[in-house]
Parts: sequence; structure tokens; C-alpha cells
Amino acid sequence: MNLTSSQKLANHYKENIEKSMQTFEKKFHPAILEDEELIRRAAFFVRNNAVLVTNFYPQDHRVDFIVRDVSSLEVSYNIFEDTFHCPCPMHKPCRHIVAAVFYLYQQNESLSTWISNWRSTTDQAQLKLLRDERSPRSWDILIENFFRKFISNYPPNSFYLLEFAVHDLQTQIRKSRPFEREWQPIFDVYVNFVVLMKVWPYLEPFAESNMRNRVLHFLNEYIEDLDDSLSQLASKPRLFAADAFYDELMKRVRHFYFEMETLMSYRKHVYLSFWDALVTDKATREKEVAYLQALDKTEDDIHLNMVLPYFYLTLSRMDDLIKAAEQMESVQLLEWVEVCEKALHSSNKELANQLARKLLSHIPTYLNEYAQNPSRVMLIRRLELLFDAIQLDTNEMEKLYQSFGLYGVQAYSNLLIKERRYLDWMALHHSANSSLEYAEACGLPIVKEEAPEVLLPLYHHYAMRFLLEKNRYSYKQAVRIWKKMKQIAKKTNDTDYWNQYVDTIREKYRRLRALQQEIEKGNLPL
Repeated sequence: MNLTSSQKLANHYKENIEKSMQTFEKKFHPAILEDEELIRRAAFFVRNNAVLVTNFYPQDHRVDFIVRDVSSLEVSYNIFEDTFHCPCPMHKPCRHIVAAVFYLYQQNESLSTWISNWRSTTDQAQLKLLRDERSPRSWDILIENFFRKFISNYPPNSFYLLEFAVHDLQTQIRKSRPFEREWQPIFDVYVNFVVLMKVWPYLEPFAESNMRNRVLHFLNEYIEDLDDSLSQLASKPRLFAADAFYDELMKRVRHFYFEMETLMSYRKHVYLSFWDALVTDKATREKEVAYLQALDKTEDDIHLNMVLPYFYLTLSRMDDLIKAAEQMESVQLLEWVEVCEKALHSSNKELANQLARKLLSHIPTYLNEYAQNPSRVMLIRRLELLFDAIQLDTNEMEKLYQSFGLYGVQAYSNLLIKERRYLDWMALHHSANSSLEYAEACGLPIVKEEAPEVLLPLYHHYAMRFLLEKNRYSYKQAVRIWKKMKQIAKKTNDTDYWNQYVDTIREKYRRLRALQQEIEKGNLPL
């Protein structure tokens, strides 16, 4: 048979070419980046006339091609046997072989339509098979398919679009959840963690912009859900068939902590959560300790092996833990607070006591040099709860609250009230220049009930602050405070002192007519 054109050649072997195309459908998956890239490059060769038929051997049913890539390559295609030859070192079938078949296919059919169908209907059919296959690779392909689709539909140039895309993505992937209940917890953990890893590079630029607070809010909610999924998985019997998933997760969580960038506190939290939930055998933990002890990698001048104390604690290596605490740097305070909290949670109160006392000298430095304003108040509250649990003596507690500075006024106030040191309470709020409302939140009603006379200097201070504002509203507020002082004077039988005080005020500010009027209305003298 003499076939004089590529179109006639393709038409004559149409059924065989269709079989080769079906082979490609089964071989390549649109969710795998390498496969999608190969199909795209092969189509590019065809559309840019980089494929040329050079010879046809009817007896062997073989066609030879030249494919112009970086260099020109000779490709052979045995149509009846559906076999190929290409000299390139790539895994077969390579993009050159696919391009040769594409060239013949498009002589009679639409290549664009085939590629479109491959990316859609074929994809869905294969995804159904992937849902039924229990392997990390199949679930990775499943996630990748949905992820690429949603990222393309919601370009991550806006964090709100990215956030919406992630929630929508989770909803869609959940439809592929296994029907077997025993597989559902591992599916939830695996999917949520892999999605987090895929989203992470998109979060980094937003975390460094004015969207940082929104990013942190998103991460707090997302990781809280991930922690819940981990807790459910840890409470279930471990499936032997799921060992591959556990191994893959722990390999990836190490990569997530040590190799990803920015937002290190979140990475560390995820890393430790997985170790707490999924790894219980001592030998594996000991291997991780050996790895961490040899690690010298830092990020933002912080050593990434700062997670070592958690492993010492869970392995009951108390001597190593105490030795590490003695070498603590102030910048590591937050990590050691968490270690102390874990020690308390494990009911090892004596160990928590030893560790917490080693924090005391580092607290002022950390609060003044490293802690940011929004997190400083939360950290102080955590420190209060921690040291309440281990019961410092009064002097130690006082030094602790003094190290908090203005942020520790409320906690210091509670201590002074507990110790019935009401005069010191008043002096604290006077020196801190706290507002009346804040003083009331710090126990002023209790002091007023127990020792009202000590409040007179503090009330006077508040009244004078209102007078300095020099407007009628402020004068009314000053009179309101003086009425409180009047009640105290009446209760303590200091009538003469009080009347002399009122006369002094009226004389000193006699030119402030509005103030004089408000004093008259207030009927201040006793």
C-alpha cells in the first residue's frame, strides 16, 4: 500500500492510533505535575510544526519521525505493536514519543478536544479509582487534582480569595472521604496536613503584609481543626494497613518544621502535635533526639532544635532536661513555659517547680526585648497560672509581678489584696497612674470595703486629673469622685478633715466658675 500523505497514513491506522491514545490516558494523570507538563510539551511540539514524518515502512507498520526539541531526535513508532523507540534518556513514553502519536492523531481528530477530555472526564474516572486505593500516592494525586483546580479558579493574589479557596477545597475533598469509619480519621489528618503544606508558600507573603492578623486568625482556626483530627486519630486503634500513611506523615512533618519558612511557632506546634499524637514508641523518639542533638540549623537566630526539651520530658530524661534548662537563653522563654505546662499536665509537679524557677531571671529580658504587645499580656497571664500552680512564696511572687512592669499591675494587685496590703495596693496604682476604671477592675471595691481610708490619696489623684482637662464634664467627674471621698470621710469620722479639704479646693480653684457651680450642686461639705 502506498500512502502518500500523513493524513492518509493516520486514517489507515486510525484504530491503532486510538489504542495508543488510550494507553496515554491510562499512563498519564492530569493531577501529576510531571504528566501534565509532558502532555503540554508534546502538544506544543505538534502545534509549532516541530514534528515531521521522515519514513514509513508498510511491511513493518513502522513510522519514523524527527522531533525538534533542544536538538532533533529520531523517533520510531511501530503502530501494530504499539511500541516506540526514542534515544532520549527520559522515562518512556517520553514527550517526543507522545508528540509523534499526537501528530498522527490530529490528522483526523481534534487534539485540543482529547486533551480537554483527558483533563476532565478521564480525570474524574481515575479519581474514583484513587478514592478506593489506600496509598499515600493515590491520596496525594487526589489532593493535587483538587488543589490545582481551586488555585486556578481563585488566584491567590488576595488572601480572602485564598482563604475561600482553601475552605471550598476542603469541602470538595471531603466528598472523597472513605466510607469505612476506621479510615476516616487518617484521611482527615492526611488531607488537612498536605493541604496546609501546599498552601504555606502562598501564606508567607501575606504574613509579611498588613494582612498578617488575618493570616494568623486563619492559621489558628486551621491548626485547631488539625489538632482535633489528630486527637481523634490518636484515640483510635492503629491500622496495620495505615503504616505507610503514618511513616509518610512523620517524614513530611519533619520537612514542614525544618525546611519551610516563616511563622516558626506554628510549624513547631504542628511538629510537636504530630509527635505527641502519632509516635509512642521509645526507639523512634530516641532517634529523633539524636538527630536534634546534632542539628545546628537556625532560623532568625533561633536554633530549630529548641524542641529537644519536649523529647527529654516525654522520654523521662530528667537530668538532660534540667541541664538544658540551665543553659536556657532569654529568647527561649516561651518554649520553656510550654515545657513547664506539659510537665504540670503530666502531673510531674516537682519537675515543673524546678523548671519554672529557672525561668524567673529570664522573664524581664524576654518581656522587654522579645515579646510583642499583643502577645505580652497573654504570656503574662500564662505565667501567672503557671506560678500559681507551683506556689511561689510571697517574695518570689512579688519579684515576678514587678518584672511584669505595667502589664503585671492587675496580677500584683491581686497578690497585695490577698496579703491584705491595702496601702501598698494604693501606692501601686498611684505610681502606675492607672485609671479609675482599671483600679476598680483590680479590686478597688474590695479595698474600699476593707480599708477605705487608704483610698483618699488615690481618689484625690483621680479628681486632680479630671480638673486638668478644664471642661464641665470633667468637673462633674471630679465631683463624683469627691462624693466617694465624702462617704469615706463620713465613715471614718474625719468630718473636720474633709470640710477643710473642700474649702482648700474651692479656694485654690475659685476662678473656675463652672467647677464652683458643680461643687455647689454636689453638696460636698459634711
